[in-house]
Amino acid sequence: MCREYLFLPNYLGQTIGACQIKTYICDMKPVKLLPLLPLLRIVLALILGIIIGDAVGERVPMAVWLGLAAVVVGVAFLVRKGWEWLQGVCIMGATLLLGAALMTGENRHNAPLSTPQDLDYEAVVMSKPTVRGRTLRCDLAITRIGQRLLHRPILVKAAILRDTATNRWQQLRLGDGLQARSKLDAPRSFYAASHFDYVRWLRSHGFRAQTFIYYSHWHKASVSMAPLSRFARFRLRALLFRQRLLARYRLLGLDSQQLAVVAAMTLGDRSGISQATKEAYSVSGASHVLALSGLHLGIIYAILTMLLGWNRRWRWLSQTIILAGIWMFVVLVGLPPSAIRSATMLSLCSLCILLGRQQVSVNTLAFAALVMLVAHPSNLWDVGFQMSFMAVLAIMVYFRPLFHLLTLQNPLSRWFWGLTVVSFAAQIGTAPLVIYYFGRYSCYFLLTNFVVIPTTTLILYGAVALLLSAPFLPLQKAIALCLAHLATFLNSALATFARLPGASIEGICINTLQLYLIYIVILSLTVLTSYALKIRTQKHLEAFFK
Repeated sequence: MCREYLFLPNYLGQTIGACQIKTYICDMKPVKLLPLLPLLRIVLALILGIIIGDAVGERVPMAVWLGLAAVVVGVAFLVRKGWEWLQGVCIMGATLLLGAALMTGENRHNAPLSTPQDLDYEAVVMSKPTVRGRTLRCDLAITRIGQRLLHRPILVKAAILRDTATNRWQQLRLGDGLQARSKLDAPRSFYAASHFDYVRWLRSHGFRAQTFIYYSHWHKASVSMAPLSRFARFRLRALLFRQRLLARYRLLGLDSQQLAVVAAMTLGDRSGISQATKEAYSVSGASHVLALSGLHLGIIYAILTMLLGWNRRWRWLSQTIILAGIWMFVVLVGLPPSAIRSATMLSLCSLCILLGRQQVSVNTLAFAALVMLVAHPSNLWDVGFQMSFMAVLAIMVYFRPLFHLLTLQNPLSRWFWGLTVVSFAAQIGTAPLVIYYFGRYSCYFLLTNFVVIPTTTLILYGAVALLLSAPFLPLQKAIALCLAHLATFLNSALATFARLPGASIEGICINTLQLYLIYIVILSLTVLTSYALKIRTQKHLEAFFK
């Protein structure tokens, strides 16, 4: 009897005898998922090691983890022929120990910092200062404490009390140096009713402290940037260039919320979005378009490919330029995890195309996760990282089987059905996380995406056209006017969806165990449905051969 098999549409179309097809199907080996996805196993072992390293903390030094990993690797090299399974176990064990070592090292470098009294220090403003109530909020990189120049800067979340008499705070800009005096406090969370761990979020982004600076205890100054790494200085210059682009947007006549939405979608700057606009996007299920992700980078990749990738003879050069442009854009928008993941996957897919090799999507996704977690293990607890990878993984798993449920010939109907399936598949992967972190489920997400995705595509195309038309001011103003109308339409449409009856289910509260159980149920239903479809297909084939 046949055991597990793969459905073979390509073979059924070939001119070979029915007996040959039957023999081929029945003689196939059972299909095993994990052996086909080696990088997935490696990533799972690394994730387990990161969790263990975070739980153990500094009780086990990093050197112990690395020493154990070296011993396990040595055992793997000594394994004799016939014991390959032991070699595989050793590789997985070494990966687990490496994850624990990386997490231990990162926790040590990003340990919370608190001082009992005020310090005199010099710092560089690393983010755009924004007004919050009576304070000015920004990120600081402390480069000198007292007379001591630091070897590694200390990242701090700062709140500066505004002096309304002199308005001196209005002169503070991204990249400025300042001298200040304040007390550094260990980060503390203020989201009591949420599972979002603000302290962990700060640590995962490298922040070791937070501080409140009185308005008379700071002034702008020329400070040394030597403690900043080359990458940090390069990122700072990229953010300054982004500020110039945003200033260009303002000069072209975009109003506050039009500018805020276009800036968020094209440059990753969400500082200007009002709370009402954020709420409308959240309730309608469109928050993902305000965070740069695979949708945005995929559109930009398609634009650059159309502009540069038309000649196959120069495809190596064109792909190199395209990927360089993609990564420059990722740096420009501030290196969010979702954009890094998307750029890594695009790079791998591009390399696979150039080498003429078959693309294994889940392996590609696993490699992207591997790169990001090795470089920065705390990414594992970043909400954007989790939701980004779960959305892409769900699309990879569910898109094809769901899309083929309907056979459509009309291109427009196929497009609508494909968009519906992509939205539904991504929702399967991310809905439990949205409920867990935000206590909300958006009921009209399918309807929302029919408006959001086409409009976002047009906005991104318009933003590229806006930059290319810089020498032609009248044309640039016309494009800016179109962008303004698109942003206004999108904001109005999502506000309307948010006001519909039953737009979202609020106040949902689940704990961590329930989150895991939901994903286990989803996985179990997926596996059972897959086996049921295989059994059904097998019966049809056996009936055909009788």
